[in-house]
Amino acid sequence: MHKKICDFFKNVPCERVFLKLEDISYTYRDILSLCSDFKLKYSDLSDKNCVVIADDRESLAIYLPVVDSVCNSVLLQPRDSINQTDWYDRAAIEYIVRVGNRKIVSVEKIEQPVVAKKSNKHDTSFILATSGTTGQPKLASYSLESLTVKCQKNIERGCNFIWGLTYDITRFAGLQVYLQAAVAGSTIVLPQDSGNTDSIVLSFINNSVNCLSATPSFWRKILMNSSHREMSLERITLGGEIVSQNILNALCKSFPSAKVVHIYASTEAGVGFSVKDKMEGFPAEYLLKGIDGTRLRVKDGSLWINNLNRCTHFLKGNVEIDEHGYINTGDLVEVKEDRVFFLGRANGSINVGGNKVMPEKVEAVLEECPIVSMAKVFAKKSSVLGDLVSADLVLTPEGKSISKKDLKSRVITFCRDKLEPFEVPAIVKRVDFIETNSTGKKIRNGK
Repeated sequence: MHKKICDFFKNVPCERVFLKLEDISYTYRDILSLCSDFKLKYSDLSDKNCVVIADDRESLAIYLPVVDSVCNSVLLQPRDSINQTDWYDRAAIEYIVRVGNRKIVSVEKIEQPVVAKKSNKHDTSFILATSGTTGQPKLASYSLESLTVKCQKNIERGCNFIWGLTYDITRFAGLQVYLQAAVAGSTIVLPQDSGNTDSIVLSFINNSVNCLSATPSFWRKILMNSSHREMSLERITLGGEIVSQNILNALCKSFPSAKVVHIYASTEAGVGFSVKDKMEGFPAEYLLKGIDGTRLRVKDGSLWINNLNRCTHFLKGNVEIDEHGYINTGDLVEVKEDRVFFLGRANGSINVGGNKVMPEKVEAVLEECPIVSMAKVFAKKSSVLGDLVSADLVLTPEGKSISKKDLKSRVITFCRDKLEPFEVPAIVKRVDFIETNSTGKKIRNGK
């Protein structure tokens, strides 16, 4: 059998707390005990391929190591992709395990499953779906070893870290945070209401969370909370979206003693590299020397990445890989002197009269405006220009006091000094919030 999450648990002092929920805590011993019970009751699942469907985040956090301790591979099915049953054929799923209300709800055998061509059973532990933010979701197969190769594994130091979990565990970023805590013997705090930023911040304050990983969009929501400075953060990580200098500066101002790290990772390419200098983009020398065991290159404006901890193979979908093993990330970049800056997704641009506009670039400028807290830029169809640049804005208290007419005037004036004329938003709309998906990213193209 290949390595399991519970194998890491066995190295941790058994009474150390692994999970903190709103009303109860689970120690590492508690989880190992559940593993033992599960093996006895569901021995038929031994070395089988299973899908885990969770009715709530708490149950998945509790039972993921439990199911993994018996099964060969585990497909983590996001709650917003329950109808993707064709995934079961691709992953050769033999059993459906449903968890909810902090227990195993059911274990159902799939009769006569379509057996896909399997990889070596010792190579597969987890099957993850990409977010599909700008396209169709892919299914990526990972070994536990590749998922944990860049995790810090110092058990003695691990007791000092209390991680707040903002991501969904069924997604790559959430699983990375979960596994980082597990292999280092750290504690995870799981807020009950994942959709309420105020209750999330309060939970992190009350449970002394000192490590937090989130997308820039989610960090902006946290920074809008009046109590966010009461969090005792020592380590801040950002990923999943372009990290602007504006959000880095805001985090450094609110948490001056915290270590702020931008991590570049994706479900397809794995954990690529980290940037620790609190500046947007990354040093151009990474293209020459590589970083953290990852090699980088830019071809036709796109970032290509080659690392050893990427997924073993795709069960659905594929990515472009060149003859040297570099994966096309689909992220457009621009090299300026000694720095490389992210521009946005290659397939996410807006066509304005034949000119290409990157929504992320316009959002970064809008979020520098003193009256804007958060922005989402998207295309609005036009019979003349093809698309118009439209922006939804969450405003600061100052911005909320401005009239609709003055708001548009101030925003456009601000943007004109920093953007090309065709990039300046033609439509500006005030909104109360900007929705994010289960990965913490702004929802684009309805996903």
